[in-house]
Amino acid sequence: MILWILGLSAAYAVALNGTMVMPVVVLAMSKLAGYDEGLATVVASAELAGIALYGLFLSRLAVRSWRIVAMAGALAVILGEAASFWQQTPLLLAAARLVTGLGEGAIFSVVAMSLASLANAERFWGALSLIGGTTMGLLLFAVSMMPHAEAEAPVFLMLTLFAALMAPLFLLISRRPAQMATATVHSRLDRPKMLLAMVIVFMVYAVQAGQWAICGYVGERVGLTNAEVGLYLALSSLAGFLGAVVPSMTHDKAKRLPLVMLGFVVMAVSIYYLFNVFSAAVFVSTQILVNIGFYIVTPFVTGVLTENDPDGSLMSRILVIAIVGATLGTAVAGPVFASAGPAAFAWACLMPLVVAATCAVLVFGHLHRGLPAAAKAGIAE
Repeated sequence: MILWILGLSAAYAVALNGTMVMPVVVLAMSKLAGYDEGLATVVASAELAGIALYGLFLSRLAVRSWRIVAMAGALAVILGEAASFWQQTPLLLAAARLVTGLGEGAIFSVVAMSLASLANAERFWGALSLIGGTTMGLLLFAVSMMPHAEAEAPVFLMLTLFAALMAPLFLLISRRPAQMATATVHSRLDRPKMLLAMVIVFMVYAVQAGQWAICGYVGERVGLTNAEVGLYLALSSLAGFLGAVVPSMTHDKAKRLPLVMLGFVVMAVSIYYLFNVFSAAVFVSTQILVNIGFYIVTPFVTGVLTENDPDGSLMSRILVIAIVGATLGTAVAGPVFASAGPAAFAWACLMPLVVAATCAVLVFGHLHRGLPAAAKAGIAE
């Protein structure tokens, strides 16, 4: 079991590291000759497009042969990252980022397929977030400390090395235990509840990405240098993965809703103070807590969706929803913050969280109502 989790965690880290280090990638590209921040953002977004394309159209390939998909995905990521270092013209660099994204999408589909329909899926996602997420946090910390050259983007060499080191661990996915409990009928969601769960994913990722995109300006307002902001954000991301301990250690299904609500409260209070109380201590502590709340909520939601996913293709499409939410949140954050100010921006984040929390009450409340019946059925057997 442990080796299987380690293999999945390595795949999870490679599949999602591009989204984790995206701000650093954009910054590195903006240092290239002829690139401004706008062009760098557009070129970097090709990676997200690659993930989305794979999730929408190719997600079921892993069911046929996960080993081939995993190896092809790892090769695509390694080649795409390496080509991103050597290619600097916008079109060729965008193509390299697209290939990287396709590879990341393929690897994520292997993770999703491996967990599809398993019982207690939130505990597995929590473990992956904790182990793989901590690995990504260390990667973000390392690349944040790298100098940005004017004529090249050395960050891509480190990302290439990271993928190459993680790829052999994918073989551990074959160590999956022979007997794995599958989700019961009591975990099933009808179509309206599934849509509500997708709304939660969209809203949470939009808020997380939006406040992440803007928090650097808050750091400047409290007197931190760009280097200090980058360091603190990297450390807060690393510490934030501790939130994944909660879903990974939760054995009682009846505790899911209270814990999800706790995650939403932690996120909401932290965002409110981040954009209303300006000090270095508040900046650092709220960023840590926002990430902790985020990693309490998301494994529970993805766990419920995974238990209703027959082959992993649903979770690959959910990743697309998360990326769209994060992209929209990032795009809207700047104009709202600039035009309305930090306090209004905080409320603009809190309202989607209220919507997501309401959806969570409906989804998990529905599942919890079935728990007593499930217990009785188990006793009768």
